[in-house]
Amino acid sequence: MVEDITLAWIRLTAPRASGLPNLLVLLAFPAVVVVIGVVLVGLGISGSSTGQYWNEFGTGHDADLLAGMPRGIRSDEWLVQSTWIVSQVQQGFPALNHTLPGGMDATIQNDLPSWDWSSIFRPHVLGFLVLPLDQGMAVRWWLPIITVVIAIHAFVVTLVPRRPVFAAAVAIAVALSPLIQWWFLPTTIWPVAWAFAALTAILWCLRSGRTWARWVVSAIAAYLTVTMVMSIYVPFMVPAALAVGIVGVAFLVAHARALVVDDGVAGGRATVRTVRAIVPLIGAVVGAGIVLVLWILTRTATIEAVLGTVYPGHRLQETGGAGFTLSVALFAGPMMRASQSGSVAGLAPNESEASVPIMTALFLLPGLIWCIARAARRRRLDWPAVGVIVTMGVALAFLSIPHWDQLAHLLLLDRSSVARMRLVFDVLAPIALAITVRRIDEDRERPSWSTALWGPGLVVGSVALVYVMLRVEGSSVLSASRAWPVVTALIAVGVLLVLRRWATTGAVFLLVAAAIVGLQVNPLYRGVYDLNDTRAGKDIAAIEAEDPDTTWVGLGSPYSTPLLVESGVVAYNGVQTYPPEEMWKQIDPSGRYEDAWNRLANVSWVASSGAPTVSNPQRDQIQVTFDGCSRFAQRHVDYVLSQDPVQNSCLSLVEDARQGASDFFIYRVR
Repeated sequence: MVEDITLAWIRLTAPRASGLPNLLVLLAFPAVVVVIGVVLVGLGISGSSTGQYWNEFGTGHDADLLAGMPRGIRSDEWLVQSTWIVSQVQQGFPALNHTLPGGMDATIQNDLPSWDWSSIFRPHVLGFLVLPLDQGMAVRWWLPIITVVIAIHAFVVTLVPRRPVFAAAVAIAVALSPLIQWWFLPTTIWPVAWAFAALTAILWCLRSGRTWARWVVSAIAAYLTVTMVMSIYVPFMVPAALAVGIVGVAFLVAHARALVVDDGVAGGRATVRTVRAIVPLIGAVVGAGIVLVLWILTRTATIEAVLGTVYPGHRLQETGGAGFTLSVALFAGPMMRASQSGSVAGLAPNESEASVPIMTALFLLPGLIWCIARAARRRRLDWPAVGVIVTMGVALAFLSIPHWDQLAHLLLLDRSSVARMRLVFDVLAPIALAITVRRIDEDRERPSWSTALWGPGLVVGSVALVYVMLRVEGSSVLSASRAWPVVTALIAVGVLLVLRRWATTGAVFLLVAAAIVGLQVNPLYRGVYDLNDTRAGKDIAAIEAEDPDTTWVGLGSPYSTPLLVESGVVAYNGVQTYPPEEMWKQIDPSGRYEDAWNRLANVSWVASSGAPTVSNPQRDQIQVTFDGCSRFAQRHVDYVLSQDPVQNSCLSLVEDARQGASDFFIYRVR
């Protein structure tokens, strides 16, 4: 019976003559993932933390919170991007959002849905254009991560076509990485999807004898290139590009060398044949470049405004920025469950900044060295294994070793940051696993116990170093979650099993470890908490319906801004990607405070007296003072929304909106 099952499995997973996976292996798991995604979208379920608003406006239990809890620290998702998305829905998806006076380019700002041609290359926002808000948000949430899982699976089965279960486990484990979960946004996730689409395209171009197949995978990689670049968030693109650049070249060199060594092709001809094989990919990349050039040319003024900001502007990260503490904290993956209770002392200021990947690629270093030594015995060089090690070395050097800024600048590494560069290790994990397992499977040879045990040794040793650092600092991380010894053991055993040729079982161990530290980071939430359905939101809508040309200012409370932005009214509140010229000419006509407002930041207001003054409580926060009797207010503001009563002779109360724990006052400027 067991033998029959084994033979059937061998037949089902038999690769094509080219060595590439058969159609069943390539598509079965992705089909299951897509079906699950469709069900979640249909139910309007996502991992959004917009349910955080329930704490302010709701009473009792939030029936839409199906599992987990909203994460207040993920304000970029629920307080910023989701708020602007609802604003776009209210305004009918314009290319120029009209909330901030003068407008903001919605095709640049916060990855928003719009009826602009560029939305074709933002598949995650297309759902908003054709589906209800709840389902649109679910598409935006699930589509990028589903693409990551499918892309990683495709890459891994391309290298080890007989191991689809191994590939599926690896793909899901990466998707559950604490780093990805705590930074869960399209701008974080698309670079990972792009990386594996690009590497898979390289391998298929080199191996497939079918022209159409090479063009299809190349087109997918090119499409995701445009999708990624249009997010304009470079810090997460850099680590993905670093891995693709080095490992991709390694695959090309390995192919050319194989032509020379195995087929006796002359060196020059081998290079020509290799380049010829990737012509579809080159053509697709050129096509992507043309699309991006057109996109840039049609919004040059906006891009110049973004690049001309004080922050982030041309912000660069110095080499060695991690220092000792953050370099050690890089190995705190097994302790990431503590972040779910808010315990990050000794690691970083908050949960997102503290998040790190599980360093699987580094723990597989003994296996990669074994691969190189195995090839050396045959007088060859295992270029892909070398590529993974070099990529890790460059990333670790950038994080931990100072004083090579000029070279880092030349390589564009300084466009990332310490927290974002860590993403490279999530990208490298499936690559290291697939390369190691492929080499072990090729000749049914595996590292000796003495070699393999170095892997779990690195796991235990690195965690011990983190443990000592946290104990010395008196951190609560160690006591906040008792799961870290279990996770450490799971990773150690998983790495050992992979190195000893029990790859699928080892991958499952790694998957369980990732699930423990990453699965419950984000909630399961039904729908979107739409502030337009609140009492204050309805009062704003009623006033706007009577007088569509009103302008607003929200004072004090952090909830005033999202209420105004989601309502779609013209307001001086909101996160600006760049400063709208008309708005700031009205607030600061002399330009006295330009350094304070010329930045990507959240614009908020506080009650005061006199003309507006502008300050920066933090580099991504703009705080402006408001006096209803000031010239600015008298000329440009009609209504004021505040969660606290405002005593001002030029303001008259028109509404008092009470709901849940909130009490919002609406004033008219007299």
